[in-house]
Amino acid sequence: AGFSSVSPTRVFDTRPTDPNGTITVPKTVIGGTTELKVKITGTSGVPASGVGAVALNVTAFTPAGEGFITVYPCGTRPLASNLNFTAGQTVPNSVIAPVSADGEICFYSNINTHLFADVSGWFGSTVD
Repeated sequence: AGFSSVSPTRVFDTRPTDPNGTITVPKTVIGGTTELKVKITGTSGVPASGVGAVALNVTAFTPAGEGFITVYPCGTRPLASNLNFTAGQTVPNSVIAPVSADGEICFYSNINTHLFADVSGWFGSTVD
């Protein structure tokens, strides 16, 4: 199905000095074995059902070293990156992320970093 835009909305923010988005997450870095799981459907202007993917702006903030972030439907993490960074950078990137059957997306970083994401729209799960 086609793209449906929403007013850009902060979904979450792991930085301890910044407000939460529409979803509250731990105010800590993610990285290594830590993955961040977010139920995106039913919040931030994204409907509760019929969603196949979401359009996000994902930002890594002050990473501890050179690394990458992968955004994916929760389950098996693909061997791919959506955003690459070096130590101390603030790096945003646009991402189209499929959602899991439970309406979740996962964020993985191989290096400790703070992370925040804004949603700008969604794609339906069926094609007419």
